[in-house]
Amino acid sequence: MRDLIERQLYHPAVVLAMVSLMQLMVSHDFSLSQVGFVVATRGAKAALDRSREFICHVHCEG
Repeated sequence: MRDLIERQLYHPAVVLAMVSLMQLMVSHDFSLSQVGFVVATRGAKAALDRSREFICHVHCEG
């Protein structure tokens, strides 16, 4: 069980996400509300960009 947890914890996707979150928290003085707002805004922007790419791909290919 311990090996499974260590493999999952040290996975690059998990480590990079934790480092990114810590950078956000430090840059916003550990204010969870500001960090939450930044994460939500980045997520919305990423979703919008992906949907635009998808629409353009469907429109250009179709």
